[in-house]
Amino acid sequence: MKVLTALSLACVLALGGCAADGQQAARGTPAPLLLTSTAEPAEAVAGLLADADSAQGDPKRLGMILAALDAFGARPMAGEADPVVAWRSRAEMPKAPPYRGRVLGPAYKAGMLNPGATVRLPQLFDGGRSARVAVATPGQAGLDFTVLDGEAKPVCPPAKARTRECMWTPLFSGRFEIVLTNPSSNAAGYYLVID
Repeated sequence: MKVLTALSLACVLALGGCAADGQQAARGTPAPLLLTSTAEPAEAVAGLLADADSAQGDPKRLGMILAALDAFGARPMAGEADPVVAWRSRAEMPKAPPYRGRVLGPAYKAGMLNPGATVRLPQLFDGGRSARVAVATPGQAGLDFTVLDGEAKPVCPPAKARTRECMWTPLFSGRFEIVLTNPSSNAAGYYLVID
């Protein structure tokens, strides 16, 4: 129920931005991510982080995006830099307090990959529980994205991703590896969400 309410808030955010699409296109700003009730929390949070990165020049839109992000209860991974702190200082938050989502919501990581670079992030996942990893990039960059099991076999098919999610249920608790590679000739920012 809480996730559905958070998704509803994100949908309102996306629909509220539709009226400004023509102005955004004229300024070269991408339109807001359209979320539906079929979006999973990890995918939605990754998309919101990428949208917030793109909304730096629009404090009201940035505030709405951060309110939707707050509704998911997302927090940065331990020991990682949190871009949301700086974004909050520039955002004009909505007057109504955001609905708070799940207490143990997804964790996220912001990163930058140089051309040809690869980042490998080992993570532990519980057996028998649904696991999700999502990645989104704020620009048009597509990263190669896969999740490998303990034997280095892909859990989800490797794919080029601008917005992508991998979902699975591990049979046993164990270590998995999230692999992101930048095949392009330009540096690419990304937002990774683990749920």
